[in-house]
Amino acid sequence: MPADSPELKLAQHLAAPYHRPGQGSRPLSWRSLPDGGMVIISADGRKLWFTLEEANSAREALGMKPAHPPGLPPVKPTKSRASAISSRPPAGTREGKSEMIVLPPDLKHLEEKIHDKVRRH
Repeated sequence: MPADSPELKLAQHLAAPYHRPGQGSRPLSWRSLPDGGMVIISADGRKLWFTLEEANSAREALGMKPAHPPGLPPVKPTKSRASAISSRPPAGTREGKSEMIVLPPDLKHLEEKIHDKVRRH
């Protein structure tokens, strides 16, 4: 990042009230957030979060153009489900019910093989 970048000037201006005496004024790191705010790692390692409003007031003080909040994505309509009202499982499912499956005689050897593996008779 260049030494005279507008983002650096903004970061220094925002973090200035939080500098401790004897510390440098240059932040270790800074990032502009998608919502127009900014996060800054101050010279002493503290993480400082600034909202869009705070960043815009600092931009105006520095003679920069204010950032505009991003547009909200369109809300997708959700399907209304009548089953969401009931706590029961939807019709036709066996959720919560145990069931015994009986194998046909020609597949009984598979059942015996499984029982031998788990030592059940």
